[in-house]
Amino acid sequence: MRAYIALTLIATGLLTGCVPTEKQYDAAVRVARGSESQRNGLLNECIRQLGLSDTKARHNAALFLNVAEKDAPKIACGRYTNAIVSGDISYQDMLDIKNHRYTPKLIKIFRGG
Repeated sequence: MRAYIALTLIATGLLTGCVPTEKQYDAAVRVARGSESQRNGLLNECIRQLGLSDTKARHNAALFLNVAEKDAPKIACGRYTNAIVSGDISYQDMLDIKNHRYTPKLIKIFRGG
């Protein structure tokens, strides 16, 4: 249950101030690495939280990601989830996302590079 809570916090960290502690983040990453169902849960929670129901936001995200508008939430969250599991997104990167500081590293990750 704790892992699910931390994974949910990671997913919502993209959008809100609900970012886990570094210890929670590290624990959740370990769980996600070892469990496909937890990775899928992280992906699905991210998509649910991100939503992009606003047409303009979805359009802008699609342009940034270089994907079709309908695919923008799934692609953004898939890249995010994969980067967390692979270790490409660190706890500091999570804080940067929360604070809307999109470093060249994060831009590259979200663009699929």
